[in-house]
Amino acid sequence: MDRILIKPKIRGSALALVSFLLAQALNAQEAPTIKEPSVTDEYTEKLESVSRVGVFPKNAPDGLYVFSVSGAYRFFGTYLQMSNPYLLNDAANEYQRKRTLLLADDSQLPNFTLNFSGRPAKNAFWNFDLYAFQLFEGSVNPTYGGQIPTAQRPSIWNPIIATTKPGQSMGLLLGISTNAAISTDVGNFGFTLGGTQWLSVSDLTLASFRGYNRFMLFERNPWDPVTSKIADRYDTFYGQGNINQDTRWGERAFQGFTVRANDLPGDISVLAMVGKTELNGGFDPLPNTSFGGKISRNFGSDLKASINSINNNVYLDSLGREQVGFNIVTGQVVYTKGEFGVDAEIGAGHYYSPVHDLDWGEAINVKLRFPLVTRKLPAELQVYRVSPSVVNNNAIYWNTAVIEATANDIPAGSVGSAAILQPFASPIVPIGLMTNNRQGVNLNVEYQLKDLKLSAANGISSEIEAITNLVTFGHPVNQLTRSRFWRWDFPTGVGPYARTADVFRDTYETMKLRDDSLGTAVNVKKFNVLELQAKYKTSLFHRTLFVNLLNRYSSVQKTLAPTVVVSEDAYLRHYTNELEFYYQVWQKVMLTGYLGYERILGNYDTELALETGKPRDQEGTGIGFGIDYDLGRNAGLYVRHRFFRFEDRSFTKDQFAGQETVVEIKVAF
Repeated sequence: MDRILIKPKIRGSALALVSFLLAQALNAQEAPTIKEPSVTDEYTEKLESVSRVGVFPKNAPDGLYVFSVSGAYRFFGTYLQMSNPYLLNDAANEYQRKRTLLLADDSQLPNFTLNFSGRPAKNAFWNFDLYAFQLFEGSVNPTYGGQIPTAQRPSIWNPIIATTKPGQSMGLLLGISTNAAISTDVGNFGFTLGGTQWLSVSDLTLASFRGYNRFMLFERNPWDPVTSKIADRYDTFYGQGNINQDTRWGERAFQGFTVRANDLPGDISVLAMVGKTELNGGFDPLPNTSFGGKISRNFGSDLKASINSINNNVYLDSLGREQVGFNIVTGQVVYTKGEFGVDAEIGAGHYYSPVHDLDWGEAINVKLRFPLVTRKLPAELQVYRVSPSVVNNNAIYWNTAVIEATANDIPAGSVGSAAILQPFASPIVPIGLMTNNRQGVNLNVEYQLKDLKLSAANGISSEIEAITNLVTFGHPVNQLTRSRFWRWDFPTGVGPYARTADVFRDTYETMKLRDDSLGTAVNVKKFNVLELQAKYKTSLFHRTLFVNLLNRYSSVQKTLAPTVVVSEDAYLRHYTNELEFYYQVWQKVMLTGYLGYERILGNYDTELALETGKPRDQEGTGIGFGIDYDLGRNAGLYVRHRFFRFEDRSFTKDQFAGQETVVEIKVAF
């Protein structure tokens, strides 16, 4: 059956979208591997651990208590000055304003959050949280509540659709959860009901992309914690390769009923779940459910085997005649012995809808960890293959092969839309992130020379079938500045040539290849990615200095190559170089700086500009500086200023330049 490119779809409310995009956005580091605790230990730790300074959401305090409140407030303001305004929409002749001031968060994340919890018994607790946006509407009652006529109140069946909603700028963020743990002679059992839980099963079933710690710190994320010392964020990144994150890191949002059972006879553990993921959550009146779990067994301290599964089913009509969904089941073996390790997950999945009933296809992801030549050179080799029939947007691979059915026709960018994330085509992805309809191999290597830490990775991959003649790529330099050109919306087909899409804290561009047959792709595309990172810590004038260099080089071409193709044989050559430093001038003051440069080139087998007859010839730069200031316990002030510029010398309308100032005050309590 023919397949056409599409990207993941989202069904449900704006809150479901935020949960999904937030889990996708945490994509720059890898969490350390730890031994999975028993349910009793896991819940006791969650219940009894002391709150860490500045980390939100906070853990429950010691001892029994009836009621507790914690939270965080984040003031965020941006001032944008455009010396060369960007053409946002060519059809509407809409340009970016020369000056823009926004005093509110522009990432659809709340400014103010309260977390309420109670622990009436040692092995049971409940919690929920409330959020509030700072919208400066100048009218308190319509924003935060007030008397609403009965005729305008939402129904209990569809509470999002209403003329006037109570508490428009306040509401539940993650929902209300109840947790309990029971210890018996048979095993230890844990139960979670309701709310939004953060779970992971395996890379091919339910998980969020973590990456290999190759990212930049210059611009803060909304979820970054307030650290106890001003340099902790940068010191942790240098020493451990990541930064402190909350319970959402590397997990997927799940709402429903979850059961965990550990220490069962035969050293067996079970995770079972029934409910909704962010892809089928919200208030859709049609039935939509996700279910699955994991059965695992330990064979000594070195070997663990498991069976993993995730399944999804959504009805498209009220009569229950049309269904869309997917199934995937995998077997996984994890073996660790000293410096050697194997994590092999192999399984199969398929997708079905009113227009698709695909055969089961393979899903393979194998990682081998070993010292390369010497112990000082640890390496990881990843080999993967994901069939175009395997569609699962809850896992660490994107769908690029199958048009997914939708339950509504609401336009992209609108609340409740099932098409908010648009087709990724066949994308350039970072090392470790996969797509279906692709197979490949990645090699990661690390080395430390005194205070200099080096990391490198080379990735080679190929499509399995020639399905699409489209390629997508991002712009890491000035990435967040670009995404702020469109606020509180996720439009597609925008920009001067209608080829840009705006997603959560990022944008991507679509490029069309011309060596096809009447619009049908004829060549299987090959991809190469090379990532190089250097981190250095030293002392300058008796003050600590951190330096982070990240270079990423990618190419897309017809033939397989051992590394990035730098000639015009490549459809696309994509080069980015970023350098940043963090210098602690005083105990409470940290200076930050950023330099970024990107170069993107297409060849004559890609779309050509009407004005010049040439392919893409893009260049972008970013120069930034800033300051972090410790305001006291659990509070910090963060200022960033950036000069940016971008132009395409072939597609002459695609250009912009300006500067941006960002001010953030974060307080946790």
